Amino acid sequence: MKFSHNKKRNTAFIYETLIMEFSKASMKKQNQRKQKILFILKEFFSKDKILKKDLEIYNSFQDADALDDTLLERLISEAKKQFNNIDRKIVFEEQTKIINKINKNISSTVWSNFVPNYKKLATINQALSKTLNPKKQVLIEQKLISLLSKNTQIAESFPNINNLTVKTFIEKFNNQYNDKLNEQQKKLLSHYIVSGQDDTEFKLFFYEEVERLKNKIEEKIQKDNNDDLREKLSKIHKKINNYNTRKIDKNLLSEVIKIQSLLCEI
Repeated sequence: MKFSHNKKRNTAFIYETLIMEFSKASMKKQNQRKQKILFILKEFFSKDKILKKDLEIYNSFQDADALDDTLLERLISEAKKQFNNIDRKIVFEEQTKIINKINKNISSTVWSNFVPNYKKLATINQALSKTLNPKKQVLIEQKLISLLSKNTQIAESFPNINNLTVKTFIEKFNNQYNDKLNEQQKKLLSHYIVSGQDDTEFKLFFYEEVERLKNKIEEKIQKDNNDDLREKLSKIHKKINNYNTRKIDKNLLSEVIKIQSLLCEI
């Protein structure tokens, strides 16, 4: 059974497609476009903005695959309550504003971006909105539980850190790995550790770092006379070009750290 879904009225999709657009602009070195995207992200998703609060409800489903079905049902129930406690009329108005800004200042092609977790975001939106009849509502919630329960990619995440202890944690982390990680690697991991549910800064930093690595690789390919090395770097460069179509997870993070290490060595 299929359910209709308007992705432009899905706050999480709007956010993720802007992040995707930012990564594409970074890869193509479109600095003016990047600044426009960054301005929109800050305008609508900064602290205390209603779309930010709406987004946080979607983000509560991150890493939910560790929960059993009973807890998932409770999570969905609480998320629905918080979702509908937010003034949906104001959310709709803010979505309209951001849609218009994206179309006018960036491009309507933004809505065609590939968002890796689109199916999950769409299902969450349908479950939270409660616009379906009772039978369809139960079915969509069951579909969401099924999606969340799939351990298709078991990733060992970094520990959740309390804000009061995060500084101490990072200091210990840096001390422990001081001789093993270079500065760029430590910066990347530090941003990841402190990101939590508010991962906007980390994603922006991540794609800026990917752009930096891509530029370094291009320089090395052009200047180096070692054909074997140039061939290997070209393969890495091709791989990096696809990073904006992949979900940022532990596997992708590990790849970037390895590339950072490789460039540091050569």
